[in-house]
Amino acid sequence: KLDDGHLNNSLGSPVQADVYFPRLIVPFCGHIKGGMRPGKKVLVMGIVDLNPESFAISLTCGDSEDPPADVAIELKAVFTDRQLLRNSCISGERGEEQSAIPYFPFIP
Repeated sequence: KLDDGHLNNSLGSPVQADVYFPRLIVPFCGHIKGGMRPGKKVLVMGIVDLNPESFAISLTCGDSEDPPADVAIELKAVFTDRQLLRNSCISGERGEEQSAIPYFPFIP
């Protein structure tokens, strides 16, 4: 909930909101203001179906289509298999997909 430029986190503590939250379309493509750097966080919020199948997030290094932009990290949560898949793609070469996690951190 955004009140006076502050966002309340899940524990009810105020968190400073550096950005506004416009209505977005899916799939969304945008830029991270100031780029990524150590200590910077990306917050993704959304409303999902009651019985979700999956969702995916890709952070790319630019928006080039030819050649395709590098994918710094690609995350895909698959609810049916309770998996969190991670990968990257550098210079057109996909990395080895990682799927091992101690527990599935999402609920529908």
